[in-house]
Amino acid sequence: MKYMYFSRYLLIRYIITIFFFTNLMWLIIDVNYHSVLGIIVSAIMTIYSGIASIEQLTKMHNRKREVPISKVYLEVQAALNLLFIMLTFLPLGKYLFPFIENQSIMFFMTTLFLAGILLCVWSEYRIHQIMNDQDRYHKVIETFKKHQQ
Repeated sequence: MKYMYFSRYLLIRYIITIFFFTNLMWLIIDVNYHSVLGIIVSAIMTIYSGIASIEQLTKMHNRKREVPISKVYLEVQAALNLLFIMLTFLPLGKYLFPFIENQSIMFFMTTLFLAGILLCVWSEYRIHQIMNDQDRYHKVIETFKKHQQ
C-alpha cells in the first residue's frame, strides 16, 4: 500500500531529479569557467532541487498529499527558466552562461529552458491532480482498499 502512495509522485520525482542533475552540471561548468554569478545561482538551485528531492523521498513513509517544497521549487525553476531565456539574449547572460559562444548554442539553450518550463508546468498540474484526488493512482488505491477488506 505504501508503494502505491509513493508511486503517485513518481514522474514528479524523476523530473525534480533531472533538474537536480541539470543544475549540478551547470554548477560544474560555471566553476570551470570561473563565473561567480553563475556559480551562486546554480549552487542555490542545485541545493534547492536536492531539498525538493528529499521531500519526494519522504513520501515513502508519509501519506500526506502536500509537497510544499517541491511545488514552490517547480514554480521558482519555471520562473528562472523564463528569466534565463531573456538573459540568454542579453549581455548579462554571458555571466550566467559563459559557455554560450554562438547563436546555435544560444537557441539550443533556449529550447532546453522552454522544455524545463513545460516540465515544471506539467509537474504542477500533476501535483494539483494529486491534491484533489483526481490522479490515476488514487482510483487504483481506492479500488485496492475496497477489495482488500
